[in-house]
Amino acid sequence: MDSLQAPPRGILFDVGDVLLFWPSNPPTIIPLRELKKVRYTPTWYRYERGEITQDVCYELCAEQFSLSASEIAQSFVQARQDTYVNHDMISFIKELKKDPAIQVCATSNVGKEEFEEVGNIMDCLAGNQVIFIDDKEENVCAAQALSIRGLVHGESTIHSLREIFDSPINKGWRYLFRNGKHCDSVTNTGVAFTDNFARLMIMDLLKDSTMYDLSWGSKKTWNFFAGETSIVPGNVLPDDLDTTSLALIVLRLPTEKVMSVLDVIAEYVNDDGAFQTYFDRGRARTDPIVSANILTCFYSFNRGHEFKRTLELIRLFLVDRSYLQGTRYYPSPDCCLGLIGRLLRSSHDSNLHLALEPLLKMRMRERLGLEGNALDLAMRIITCAQLGIACEGDRHALLSMQCEDGSWEAGWVYQCGSTGVKIGNRSVTVATAIAALSTQDAVT
Repeated sequence: MDSLQAPPRGILFDVGDVLLFWPSNPPTIIPLRELKKVRYTPTWYRYERGEITQDVCYELCAEQFSLSASEIAQSFVQARQDTYVNHDMISFIKELKKDPAIQVCATSNVGKEEFEEVGNIMDCLAGNQVIFIDDKEENVCAAQALSIRGLVHGESTIHSLREIFDSPINKGWRYLFRNGKHCDSVTNTGVAFTDNFARLMIMDLLKDSTMYDLSWGSKKTWNFFAGETSIVPGNVLPDDLDTTSLALIVLRLPTEKVMSVLDVIAEYVNDDGAFQTYFDRGRARTDPIVSANILTCFYSFNRGHEFKRTLELIRLFLVDRSYLQGTRYYPSPDCCLGLIGRLLRSSHDSNLHLALEPLLKMRMRERLGLEGNALDLAMRIITCAQLGIACEGDRHALLSMQCEDGSWEAGWVYQCGSTGVKIGNRSVTVATAIAALSTQDAVT
């Protein structure tokens, strides 16, 4: 994937010559150049921060510059009468503020120290989540030096900001900012529940381990469900290797811990190379895509070569097109192929690529232009992009499915093996679509 940088979640506008414009030569008692000196003093900054009153500010500045406090006051009144507002920008800001995912602040005379405190100014946002707008290039460069995005104000500022915030990709991100923390999965029977797998999958897709407050903690292994397991018979499900493998990749544990967990997982591989799904030898369930996901984890930590039979099992899965019927836990052919593509992305191992890449290319070309839901198309696009296969038609189809709120309808990500109940997650589909549209299409 080419770029998965999230759009800014906050805009910091400089007031002077961006939101408000002073006349070049206002008819004031005190010349404008002298008033500007007053406005760029520590005393004036204390006034702007609310530390002193306006009267005290004028008295102190009058003393500093040998001026009359009353004339300073009158001159500012005269200057403000000729000040005009950037109404187009104000209207645009009002539009932005309708979206709770975007914070908007205005400031004046921001310096290095204030930029360093941008997280306090904008509700704990990191610097790279904020874009600073100023008419002075040196101020924008100062912001950029601290990883804050910057834009020098000009005639195209509003157009540039619309491109930043209103692109299909960024509308998807904004949907996640608004709703992603509440990313319940839903069954085709209408039951909603919270699961660890969906949140881990989103973090993996977007390469962002901060999306959700998940940590390994004292866990030895992970469970698919984050709470009640009412959709499965008996309401009990053991921890599983699929979710545990995904958590190992996403949560970035110390190497020693990773290797110890991988050693435990390795005990659950069958003689034919298939991994069992659960940490429960009484539930001998297998699934080729679960095995592919586990193998992805082993390759991610340079241990994939230990499981040659598993690799051969996945190769045969591609050879006989078994994915067309889905698997026990993964019903979508495109998702099956997409997760095998993820396996290839996990390592540059030559044996891995020699075994799977030529076959996967053939199978992906067979999928081009076929109907599918947004999740199917997004998975298809990601895999085609990594293999250098053009899929412009599928990109257009995915874009046409985007909803007004920036999301895409949920597709069926997985299903219960015992009941066949299908499970979808809107936020997973949105994250997959963002990742897909962030890739570059191959040139035909």
